[in-house]
Amino acid sequence: MTKDSLIKDIQRMGIGPEDTVLIHSSMKAIGPVEGGAEAVIDALMDYFAPGLLCFPTLSWETVDLNPRVYDVANTPSIVGILPELFRKRPGVFRSFNPTHSIAAYGADAEAFTADDHKTGTPCGIGSTWHKLVGRDAHILMVGCRLTTCTFLHGVEEWCEIPNRIAKPLPYTLIKPDGSRTTIHSAAHSANPSVNYWKIEEGLQQHGFLKVAPFGQADTMVLRARELYAYAAGCLSVNPGLFDEEKKA
Repeated sequence: MTKDSLIKDIQRMGIGPEDTVLIHSSMKAIGPVEGGAEAVIDALMDYFAPGLLCFPTLSWETVDLNPRVYDVANTPSIVGILPELFRKRPGVFRSFNPTHSIAAYGADAEAFTADDHKTGTPCGIGSTWHKLVGRDAHILMVGCRLTTCTFLHGVEEWCEIPNRIAKPLPYTLIKPDGSRTTIHSAAHSANPSVNYWKIEEGLQQHGFLKVAPFGQADTMVLRARELYAYAAGCLSVNPGLFDEEKKA
């Protein structure tokens, strides 16, 4: 596989270069690519330069340890090689949320990621995760299931599902310019994401979830507004939908 073949895969999904896209990814699932993982990032950045390319760059597993320090430029992400490579690229802006940051590249990436830390929660109203709804972003689960879809944590938060947000804690935020400040942010509580798979079938039946190849990876292709509306509807009927101890 090559950069060109990966770009053609994106085009076949019906996603244009000026669109907004958030990508959860498994490089292993994509398979061998000429130039490796860096070439995958090259392909995506080249294609989406007129739009907005986003990767989650979560760091909750490391920054929640004492001392709680989030260094925007240096704290590694914990969600695979592609986000880690992407966040280090020139022109990429990483949001200041200490546990659930997003890195973005494109015409308005800096504005999109601004003020993410001010919500005080992982995916609050006004966060980068919530802004995906306003832009009706494409959400790609490349070799992943919805059990790794952080956006659904946001849906639960926006729907005010109980027992999802822990007590706020202080974090030292080190900005890219080296300046330091103290912020307060809450982490998630419980682990509902293990059950997010439960809405996959319904999403497919309604035409809100399609599967397409990206390299060798089966990729779930969704839109933020449809995913939000469908998941919120399910939660309005059964707020404990994702609490039940069932696994795929």
